[in-house]
Amino acid sequence: MKKCFLLLLLFFSLLLLAVGDVPKTSRSNDFQLLRNDSLFIAGNPIYIGFVSGTTNAKPKLFINHSYGKTLLDCNYYQNNYIFKIPEIYATKTGTVTWHLINNSKTVSSGHFEIAPNDQTKTKLENYLGPRSILAGGSEFTMLVTVPTDKFDNPKSDKTTVFINHQFLDKLTLLELKTAHFIIWYNIYSPLKSGKIFISSQCDKTTTKEIETKVYPNNATDFEIFFTQDHSYADGNQITSFSTSIIKDKFNNMVSDGTLVSFIIKTKNNSVLKTFGNTINGIARAQILHPNHADIYAVSGYVTGLAQSNTLLVNFKSIINDFDYNFSNNNRTLTVGCLKSYMNQIVPDGVKVSVKMFHNNILINTLTEDTSKGFAVFNFDKAFYTKNNYVFEISTLGLTKKTTIIDYEL
Repeated sequence: MKKCFLLLLLFFSLLLLAVGDVPKTSRSNDFQLLRNDSLFIAGNPIYIGFVSGTTNAKPKLFINHSYGKTLLDCNYYQNNYIFKIPEIYATKTGTVTWHLINNSKTVSSGHFEIAPNDQTKTKLENYLGPRSILAGGSEFTMLVTVPTDKFDNPKSDKTTVFINHQFLDKLTLLELKTAHFIIWYNIYSPLKSGKIFISSQCDKTTTKEIETKVYPNNATDFEIFFTQDHSYADGNQITSFSTSIIKDKFNNMVSDGTLVSFIIKTKNNSVLKTFGNTINGIARAQILHPNHADIYAVSGYVTGLAQSNTLLVNFKSIINDFDYNFSNNNRTLTVGCLKSYMNQIVPDGVKVSVKMFHNNILINTLTEDTSKGFAVFNFDKAFYTKNNYVFEISTLGLTKKTTIIDYEL
């Protein structure tokens, strides 16, 4: 029993040595603070002790912390009332306000500060954004670094943080001091495209490498060109368009995938479009030849940013004339054989259209595709019941009109 009493006495003696108390706004003569410490270090045990001549009191300590509020019971020894701040509060920095309550009355109150623990290993939190900016110096990415102690408390102001950032062969080292628990730094875009690599260091802790992509700026005007195997309007071959290397005003090649629209106006003011995406700064697109003589005016556009010169592409007709004949009591019309610029048969699938008129009134329009140079139309008497018609035959940009063709009813 005596041994237990000595151990208990030693325990409370040690508590009294470690106990801290703080400035107070009110005090009762019955409860006096044991110590006058107003600053504690996060992670260390925190005790608040009071001495009192009252032996039968049961005071409680109400604490208000940014982390929460709670009511604490005391340990009593030789007229000393000892309160231990819970670890969950003792590891978080900030101001702690306390009120000593006895018999439902506040008999003393005050506050103290908990500071970051600079003796523990530093942790670093890095935030960088945006992660993509345009070259040219008008845009920037912001780095925010928060050094903390092992309890995730931001370290004290004026803590030194080193910032490294590299672009191409240029490495920059900065020494900054925290203010309001953080450091922040704007890294403006260079004139060239590429990647900016960034890292931070505080004490012996270094972050991983993070990066921001510097993309080329807006495209500037460019040139377009065309190639073709021949310039005949056969409705079968391809004309290819391409651009010069498209660059921004800082001579950076535009990003791969930049969309270029090729806008085409025909001789009768119809509008055609074809599109290409840049690869290594060059966009390519294709368009099918028309099936009749035409002139295409072609311009390229990077929408809202840049445009090209205008090309004139001439397409020549592949025929100057064509034959047709009626058979089967004029109930069958054969158009062809259609031959191209080298006297070769035109490709299968050339469109031939026939308009039928009776007394200058359009009765019907028929369309057939050629096969081996011919297009054949049949006029069944069950559907075409008039005794005469005029036909207008059109193909490959040429049109012929027949005389009146009579039919037996």
